[in-house]
Amino acid sequence: MRRKLSLERGLVWLRSDLRMHDNSALYHASQCCQQLAAVFIACPASWKNHDEGNTLVTFRMACLHELQTRLQTRNIPLYFLHISTFSQVPKALQHVALRLKIDGVFANAEYPINEQRRDTAVRDILCERGIQVEYYSDRTLLSPGSVRTGNGEPYKVFTPFKRTLIQLCAESAVNPLPVPRKMPVPEGGSHWPKWLEMGGGARLTQKIPGQLPNYSIDSAVTGVVRGWRAGEKAAQKRLKVFSERITKYQAERDFPAFDSTSRLSPYLNSGAISIRQCTHMALSLNDGCWQGGSEGIACWISELIWREFYTHLLVDFPRLSMGQPFKVETEGVPWVYNQDLFNRWSRGETGVPIVDAAMCQLNESAWMHNRLRMIVASFLSKNMLIDWRWGERYFMQHLIDGDFASNNGGWQWTASTGTDAAPYFRVFNPYSQSQRFDPDGTFIRRYIPELALLNDREIHNPPPVPGYPQVICDVGAGRKRAIAVFAGLK
Repeated sequence: MRRKLSLERGLVWLRSDLRMHDNSALYHASQCCQQLAAVFIACPASWKNHDEGNTLVTFRMACLHELQTRLQTRNIPLYFLHISTFSQVPKALQHVALRLKIDGVFANAEYPINEQRRDTAVRDILCERGIQVEYYSDRTLLSPGSVRTGNGEPYKVFTPFKRTLIQLCAESAVNPLPVPRKMPVPEGGSHWPKWLEMGGGARLTQKIPGQLPNYSIDSAVTGVVRGWRAGEKAAQKRLKVFSERITKYQAERDFPAFDSTSRLSPYLNSGAISIRQCTHMALSLNDGCWQGGSEGIACWISELIWREFYTHLLVDFPRLSMGQPFKVETEGVPWVYNQDLFNRWSRGETGVPIVDAAMCQLNESAWMHNRLRMIVASFLSKNMLIDWRWGERYFMQHLIDGDFASNNGGWQWTASTGTDAAPYFRVFNPYSQSQRFDPDGTFIRRYIPELALLNDREIHNPPPVPGYPQVICDVGAGRKRAIAVFAGLK
């Protein structure tokens, strides 16, 4: 039964949820509003301050372009507003709501600390004007704060978190929401203006710009960003393709030369696809089982839950959004701050082939295989003992799928400053990792042509080769140093 239409005019505030299917705020707004519009507010100065890179923002804008076309089929106009920072959003959104005579604003919650503060300020300022504000938990399967230990405390270790989350989710089916209802067009045409002057040079418009301060987003209008097709349609196609090989995921996921991972992370990050849609697909292929059944499917579900875990941690431990480690005692690590060495790591010039090939993949494609993310993070933070925050920032600036919670969680996990930390086992040996997961050097040869003629044994730890750098540090000595440093923190 359709929910009673209780509001005359509603506004959906879109952020990292750029899809029409299974969008909680969009769906519920369409069910209770007689008229509905959407707005996207770009804050490039805040994005830049949060280290969101050009490729990530361009992909976001490309997804927005596609969504605008889709919303038009439901008679929902999409407005665009450019302001500078998050701090300006509350007053700007209030101005928008008043000018458009909005009765209610609907949005899906975001969880880093600055976004939470922004959203609280928006609620306060709009409620003062009698404008209803509704936030929905949409980026996670369960609302952060709802998965607790028997003592009511947040989980600090993944495995018991996963077990409890599965128990809670099993109590009700994971069913994605349908698309929003098609909104009626009033007699005489739409009552929504094409644009409005907002003061201070800002304009609310239904035209998405081709440029933003701090970013070059020309390719957003083409819908293809660094080889990635943007938008909800592309996300659904990639999900379908992956569903046909998901059973092989556990066996092949760690081999970077194989195309065995889902490559859905850019779409999850932008919100072109939801965590519920991904989980629903996996469960439907595994007879509803979260664990057991197909090893490949169960393994991928576990990876989705890791994303969930890191997002929950942001809410329970706000210091994670402030550049601080989860394990407070690791502030005592005597990190190395050598810009030249860091630059060589970032350019893929360490002299360790698997590390260099991985960094070349990142720099060329704006994406990196997950196994490689762990290897390069371990090499930087353990073998080189360079502050993990330098690497975390570099990833955010260059990844097309730079989700703050997952990126921060992954870097801290590998650097042993985060949850589930175990210093000894987190010192990845890049040579043995290379031999195990790229045994014939196929991936290395793809990105480091200087080593292409070496045999399958030499390519992992090569002799001097013209045009290829000597190793940047003593890998074995760096491992021993890292273990000693972390042991000294106890």
